[in-house]
Amino acid sequence: MMRRILIVLALIALFLIANRAAFEGYFSDDDFDNLSWATVAGIDSFTRELITPLFSNNNTRPTGGLFYRFTGLGFGLDFPRYIPLLFLLHWANTGMIYLLLRRKQFSPPLSVATATFFLFHSALLEAWWKPMYIFDLLAATFCLLTWLLHGTRFWAAGLLTFWLAYKSKEIALFLPVLLAFDNWRRALPFFLISLNFGLQSLPVNAGRNNNYTLRFHPSSLLITIPFYAKHFFVYKWGALTLAPLLYFARDRRLLAPLASFCALLIPLLFLPGRLFSVYLYVPLIALLPALAAVLARTPFRLALALLTAFLVLDYAKLIEKRRTELALAHEAKAWVEQLRAAHQHTPLPSIAYYENSPTSFLLHGMTGALRLITANPAARVLNPEIEANRLLATAPLPTLSWFRPTHTLTLNYHRHGEAVRGSLTLAEPSSAWQLGDGWYDREGHFRWGARRATLLLAASPQHSHLELTLNNGPALLEAIRALDLTVKANGLPLGQSRFTTPGTPTLSFPLAPRTEGRLEIELLASPGFRPPGDDRELGFALLSTRLR
Repeated sequence: MMRRILIVLALIALFLIANRAAFEGYFSDDDFDNLSWATVAGIDSFTRELITPLFSNNNTRPTGGLFYRFTGLGFGLDFPRYIPLLFLLHWANTGMIYLLLRRKQFSPPLSVATATFFLFHSALLEAWWKPMYIFDLLAATFCLLTWLLHGTRFWAAGLLTFWLAYKSKEIALFLPVLLAFDNWRRALPFFLISLNFGLQSLPVNAGRNNNYTLRFHPSSLLITIPFYAKHFFVYKWGALTLAPLLYFARDRRLLAPLASFCALLIPLLFLPGRLFSVYLYVPLIALLPALAAVLARTPFRLALALLTAFLVLDYAKLIEKRRTELALAHEAKAWVEQLRAAHQHTPLPSIAYYENSPTSFLLHGMTGALRLITANPAARVLNPEIEANRLLATAPLPTLSWFRPTHTLTLNYHRHGEAVRGSLTLAEPSSAWQLGDGWYDREGHFRWGARRATLLLAASPQHSHLELTLNNGPALLEAIRALDLTVKANGLPLGQSRFTTPGTPTLSFPLAPRTEGRLEIELLASPGFRPPGDDRELGFALLSTRLR
């Protein structure tokens, strides 16, 4: 007994050493979104979602929502206090995996080795680093409890834990396939629950077209299978470290885990718009008995050498992912803390625009942060190119302008669509509030425009010319050879220019006599440029514009 306790303590110590940096992380955009509604929703809304047999059109997952409710009310935005709960859930899941392997007659050393493979797998890192993956952690917890109960005389209690697993995340829908290999008669009522929710979800899936839409097409598999295979084996060629083990596998016990793993993967394989390695957290559980069976038939020294090589690669990948996660976390934290400081200095209104955002921190996350900071569940952050033009603001509203190179948030107040300035220098914070359609994020001292882009300037009778300063980089002109730019003002052509050499030319176009008031400038670039690995179609790069 003492030896087992020491092994457990040693594994926990190694885990804490490898993951100590998790306490330096920060909330994701999904975390802010979930905290902003879960902490104000009535408890009855969660209980109603927990017990209803109807499919949730809003993708509500009440078990995770309850986690956010209680931790959000208890911990607020004190991020390090969330991490121990994620660690404990992951450790509990690992412990249940060990118990399942022992029940399947694998030796204690084999069970420990296989559970350790799960405990440290770098593809799953975000599950215990980010609260946003509490849904995966809880789904795994309830799936494992169901699996454990299924093999006992208390198997009927597993219907409740399976229900909670599905209410944690829909990937649990295919768990009955795994249970059927243990006892197909007992699995029948579990299949009925899956059938209930699965049939209800099909028309909902067919009626939407976004990143959460299941796309049952062979092209989806060409995207998803290589992605998940690469992350399961840590690196693109990581399979080479474990593939030799299959040579020694002559065990029928491989069939059930492999089939169950494939069944749990089905939602992921047809979801090419949402590719995250941490989504393997639940399916990987089903595969672990196969790994234990292979190790059981492999010569000890070979198995030890290959697993050691794999764990070394895995730790190297973990360090790489840790660096990436901390960079994203520090940027998001800087944005939120500066927003909170601005609110403490001058209370923010319930609506704000945004210009640029932290890396991987999307609009719903900014809205959630604004709601939490202002304690206003109706607060909104608007994309000025999509939503703000529908807002009739009677007072100036702030633009939250984020400059990534220096992690600086600047707030400037204005009315959307209002032409106040006669000049725009695009290196300045909040330079975008007089920009219209067709612009991309600020990149240092310039902005890329699409093939068509618009902006507003305030003209007075003294203004006689419009000046534009471009940033014609070598990559652009090497790709397209010549850039043609047509300029219009209030729908009337001002002129056209062609560029064939790199540089920062300044163009000047005469205005109609006594031009005054709101001037809409339209820029049309041809032929357009798509950089390698970039899904944007770029037209031109603008440094500044002014009326003189």
